[in-house]
Amino acid sequence: MQRSFQHQPPIRGSLGESLPGIDASLLLGDRSERTRAAEQIRAACSDSGFFCIDNLLAHSAANRKLLAQMQHFFDLPDTDPRKQAIEATGQANTYGWMPMFQEPAYQPGTVAHLESFDCGRPRRSAADPNWTPNSWPAIPGFRDDVRAVWEAFTTIGMATLQALAESFELETDFFAKRCDTQDLSTMRLLHYPAHTPSAEETANVGIAAHTDFECMTLISQTAAGLELMDANGDWYDAPANEDRLVVMPGDMLERWTNGACRATGHRVRTRGWKRYSVVLFFAVNDDVTVVPHEQFVASGALEKYAAVTQRDHSQARLREAARNRDALIGS
Repeated sequence: MQRSFQHQPPIRGSLGESLPGIDASLLLGDRSERTRAAEQIRAACSDSGFFCIDNLLAHSAANRKLLAQMQHFFDLPDTDPRKQAIEATGQANTYGWMPMFQEPAYQPGTVAHLESFDCGRPRRSAADPNWTPNSWPAIPGFRDDVRAVWEAFTTIGMATLQALAESFELETDFFAKRCDTQDLSTMRLLHYPAHTPSAEETANVGIAAHTDFECMTLISQTAAGLELMDANGDWYDAPANEDRLVVMPGDMLERWTNGACRATGHRVRTRGWKRYSVVLFFAVNDDVTVVPHEQFVASGALEKYAAVTQRDHSQARLREAARNRDALIGS
């Protein structure tokens, strides 16, 4: 079951400080503190469908260093050898730099107004056919600064997955241990150049409305642009605060909970200002098949979702999005 979205509906307002926030100290604290966090997460998932992690001071210095690296890298002209050497356009391996307008289109008739750098954490052997190598730009410290933020996001993300499991009265490590290899997880560094579209320019968007393919997403942004769909189907501006990480449930979490926790619909419109975003997707391990947990299909409840692996689900969604992009670019 795959929900459909429209990119056009207007926003209802800004979430600002009203977006539910879970203090990082609770997620990283003792069992009683994590239980408090789990209670808050359950309320947030039932209400808005998403929440923030607040006061993650441990990653602030690393995040500032990474932002400086992003600004330097994305300010390079597209012809710079440091970009050209890692361009991923048309490649089976998309780790590296993707120029403007090459992002897959998650809605027909749209093109994404962004450029990106993607990387993963391949723990497999190079002899494994599923091994995917990274491509790093020849910029001093770039890789180390990316990895520092990856580590910070992973630490808080795994704690969040544990609290999510507890919030649904599952084994504490149910989600975390099924997302711990990070073989299919991806970190994305996104640059949205300033652009104010005309009234007639409806195809050019930041990123078209969609849900993420994985179990959970953590995202930070330097300026407003991300818009979230709440449980009522209304769109709102997400907060832009370097000390707030937005947490969005993904498709696999929705499948595991048989729809009790809905994947967050989100989109980015083109805006008249430049913005950067750092995203870490928590993907399900390659050897796990996701089916609705028995707790959510008890008493004869209908299983809403067929069994699927992360790899198959992601590839199917990306193929569809690539066709949307190519249809518009080639028209």
